[in-house]
Amino acid sequence: MGIASKEEIKKLFQYPILEAIAQRRTRRFPLGCTSPEGALGHASDKTAVPLNDLETGILCWSGAGVTGSITGDLPTRFFGSTFGSWTGRATPYPCNIHNTRLFFTNDQGAFIYNPSTATKPVEIESPADWDRIVAQYEDGCKQVLDERAEFLPKALGGPMSWNINQPGTTIFMPIVDQVEEYINFLLGLFEREGYGYRIVDDLKGGISAGLQHWIDHGQLKGPSVPLTSFENSLMLGHLAPAYLILENVHLVAEAMGLGSVMFGGYTGQVMLGVTPMSKGLGFQSQTGADGRINPVGLDGFFEAYCPPYHNSMSDAVDAFLEKKYGPGASYTSEYKGVTAFKDWSAVQPDYPRPGKLSVDQVKSVLTYLYETYGRIPVTSDTKLLPVWLQVHHLDLDFYEKHFDPATITAAQRNHMKLWHS
Repeated sequence: MGIASKEEIKKLFQYPILEAIAQRRTRRFPLGCTSPEGALGHASDKTAVPLNDLETGILCWSGAGVTGSITGDLPTRFFGSTFGSWTGRATPYPCNIHNTRLFFTNDQGAFIYNPSTATKPVEIESPADWDRIVAQYEDGCKQVLDERAEFLPKALGGPMSWNINQPGTTIFMPIVDQVEEYINFLLGLFEREGYGYRIVDDLKGGISAGLQHWIDHGQLKGPSVPLTSFENSLMLGHLAPAYLILENVHLVAEAMGLGSVMFGGYTGQVMLGVTPMSKGLGFQSQTGADGRINPVGLDGFFEAYCPPYHNSMSDAVDAFLEKKYGPGASYTSEYKGVTAFKDWSAVQPDYPRPGKLSVDQVKSVLTYLYETYGRIPVTSDTKLLPVWLQVHHLDLDFYEKHFDPATITAAQRNHMKLWHS
């Protein structure tokens, strides 16, 4: 009969978004947990209950699921081809480059959630479409570890060590890739001849970052921008999807009647598994010219557009261009995916492919940076894990003992009966 017949799903889709915002709180105490002694000390006498697949699938979809197609309503000739994909997600990404992947870990192991593409411009139009959420979870969820990812207790801050990653809990981890949008942004930056930043390497005394040839020939007249400032601005944009994904999951967990806690304070490299003594998720790393460790990818699951996954940064740019403009890709007349346009054949010819000049400039910048520093970006990691969100079933006895009754919602009081009867 599908999930549209389930009472818990009907109630969830009817839950007011403003009510979820008003009631959203961090609620940290899971079933089966014991807190340290003190005024709020408590030992749960309940058994830990993990999220079921339906709960997990809905939470994944709310953060990173496919929602249909983006509108793509930019002027085509100068700005339109900035988009990395026509597929829309539950949260926005810079230039719609889906450069953040949602990982999660629970009692069954560790997983990556990445549903592939849209089936129609608006994926969820009515209750008849709700089963697409389940389908995206079943088709787009891949296991990367056979056991719960380990959080090193000594690396966790004191306030987090007692309840984080306990049995029954699920931790959502958005991991950001910085290189793909770095390439895409540079291509857009240099697309109009004579425009674009004159990026200078302020770490090397202000020399040009591979662009001196075009500056000397008057082909690059944009403002001079320090590399460190340029990369910091890019990183701030790259980080946004990670926080937006988790805020969506946080709000939907509230509407479902689950407990959740967003937290940082734990160095991402430890969970990625690239630091000594940490197994983490098993990411591969490089060592830059300055000796710093740099996570670059999880083989077969989430690989960056840089070495060792490509022979050079020039090859990485070519691979990125092939993804966007190669046979059957999203800007070609042969593209068979979903768009929001009434007539793709009328719109498609107006999108430009980056010209040789802009491609050469991008390759020159990236080659200079990689050959000089052995990493992209120079000033921060290729793969970043900036923030986490744990979701769990609440031990209501703890809250009834210590807190004002208004801090527990009807959805939380009724959750187990509704979702696990």
